[in-house]
Amino acid sequence: MLLVEYVDENGLHYNLPGGGAEPGESIVEGALRELREETTLEAQVGPVAFVYEYAPHKQSRDNISGIHTLYIVFECYPLEGSFPKLPAAPDPNQTDVKWIPLEQLDDIILYPNIKKHIRQYAMDRRNIEMIEDFVLDKYS
Repeated sequence: MLLVEYVDENGLHYNLPGGGAEPGESIVEGALRELREETTLEAQVGPVAFVYEYAPHKQSRDNISGIHTLYIVFECYPLEGSFPKLPAAPDPNQTDVKWIPLEQLDDIILYPNIKKHIRQYAMDRRNIEMIEDFVLDKYS
């Protein structure tokens, strides 16, 4: 699994590559851009692996501690000849980009802690199809 390494006030930890879609950009286009910006990897987006909701008001009982966010996590496939590396202008506190074998997930700190869900997805390959509006059949 390709992860982005950070060292900050929380110490050494990892995150999935990702971020938000920009105006005029589809979710898939945004995922590919963020992957490229954070890891330099060129890839093809596969199925939706899972959806993660960050709801800070449910954790702290306070609506101002963070932005309520929905993350769509895709399985991606590297394009032939493309290899990840630390970008020339990494994110703040980003120190590396690493392939972490699934067997070593328990040895790292991953934010958010979705290790169990990643392992389950890898075992079952159960996924959710990404339906994009522009490909739906039109009514006549």
